Amino acid sequence: MDIINKNPYRYLGVYSNSPTKERVANKAKMNAFLKVGKPVSFPLDLLNILPSIDRSIETVANAESELTLPIDQIKFAQFWWMNITTLDGIAFNHLTNGNTDMAKSIWDYKDNVSSLQNRFLLSIINNDWNSAIQYAENLYTNFSEEFIAKVIGKEIPTSIPLWQMFIDSLAKSSVSLQSFMNMLTNAEWRNYIAEIIIVPLIDSIKDAIDLAKSSKGKGPQARLRAGEKLMASTKIALSQLKSSLPVSDIRYQTIADKLATEILQCGIDYYNDSEEDDCTTKAMRLTKYAYSIAVGSMAKQRCKENVDILQKIIDSLPPLSVMAQYQSIQEELRKYCQLPDKICHAITLLNATKPHLDKMKSIVSSYNTAYLKLSTQVVSNALHNVIEEVNDIQKDETVEIQGRQVPTSLLLDKITKINSVKSTLREAWKATLLMDKFDMDSDFKTGRYMENKRILKNMCDQLGISTSPYSPTPSTTQRIPPPRPRVPQTPSSPSKSKNNSGCLVAIIGGAVIGGAIGGSGAVVGGAIIGFVIWNIWSELIKI
Repeated sequence: MDIINKNPYRYLGVYSNSPTKERVANKAKMNAFLKVGKPVSFPLDLLNILPSIDRSIETVANAESELTLPIDQIKFAQFWWMNITTLDGIAFNHLTNGNTDMAKSIWDYKDNVSSLQNRFLLSIINNDWNSAIQYAENLYTNFSEEFIAKVIGKEIPTSIPLWQMFIDSLAKSSVSLQSFMNMLTNAEWRNYIAEIIIVPLIDSIKDAIDLAKSSKGKGPQARLRAGEKLMASTKIALSQLKSSLPVSDIRYQTIADKLATEILQCGIDYYNDSEEDDCTTKAMRLTKYAYSIAVGSMAKQRCKENVDILQKIIDSLPPLSVMAQYQSIQEELRKYCQLPDKICHAITLLNATKPHLDKMKSIVSSYNTAYLKLSTQVVSNALHNVIEEVNDIQKDETVEIQGRQVPTSLLLDKITKINSVKSTLREAWKATLLMDKFDMDSDFKTGRYMENKRILKNMCDQLGISTSPYSPTPSTTQRIPPPRPRVPQTPSSPSKSKNNSGCLVAIIGGAVIGGAIGGSGAVVGGAIIGFVIWNIWSELIKI
């Protein structure tokens, strides 16, 4: 520490309580030697425990000027030796000979102003801060007035207590005051150090937050890097602040919540705009950390909502090893949801996604949750179109003959209508046989899927349509991975359901805004095929 190594009392070769005439004499001696280029030294140089000292006419003059005012004499005396008692003289003889242990043992004999000051100084030189702080607390609690009197020759009132001057000098010497917090027993000292520490700590965290905010609008990667840097660069400062202030302190809570909110926002912005396969995992790291440091109920709740939502997405996502197949199926579902609710499009979807699902299953197995959900999603979407078209053909009051829509009431041959229904049912059963080859969630399969299949088979049987199993040849038998289901339309809802029924193409496509991530991957029960409207066909069936 420069306040010891370059202490003006050391330059002048005197104790802090040495009389002024001794300082004047030593200064005259040094000037005489230095003018002719001869080095000069004193016993208190203590080169055995302190670094060398560079004396010159300028440094000596500067040292003299630094001790002009009484308050400065006191300040520098707090970090230099005192020689008051007979025991002090004996101890210094040992110290100058390099026997520091013997010197300390002598000073340990009795607590007084000089023994405490000299043990304090020796402890700092030996980097024993725990002992140094104990000596300082004892010295400034019990001997402050005597300390002042020994240094300047009389007792004078000071505007700042000696212990505050001492702590301020340590702070200016770039000593980490944080490390003293657990050493101190004096609550007043702890509170004062806390105030000195918290202002720069809070300011450093605020600066880091402002830097992270400057990345806004510069793309997902910039936001990710900003969030990660903000998290890493403020960990120590926040930890130190937490040890200096109670968590209930409004200053701690305010800065902690601001930090958590910005880290969370970096994760949200990155996730919303990123196309990386592992963006959910990366965003989760930031979101979880933000949740861990948030204090206020609003900040903590917002963080928790995003953690929960991201976790649901992570749970539904396949491993990275099948992400290519997953994205391929998402693309097929995206295109599918833009098309009319026709069975032909359902068959196209089934044939297009089956190879990807098979490939995915070969990598992660049929028991993988993400695979099973995705396969169920594909079937749910296909089943939706089957339900819609079969229901529509039953409700249709016209049929198409040679490109024209003709009211059924005007048909001369009712067989034309029944043939139209039969054609639709054949396509529906064809699609059903394709869906049979897909793995499905057990609740979905035994519930909605099998119930609709049973009703469809019943209709086919009554109209004489064969329901014997057959295998349409898919374009390939290769197997591959998943995206996400769509919500089928209920019988009473509009037929254009794929634009507003929640065709869930992108599991992670929704935006996180204020703690909400769009999209749900659930397979909703949906409609049962309206295959029970038999009254209008009773006559046709008899034909």
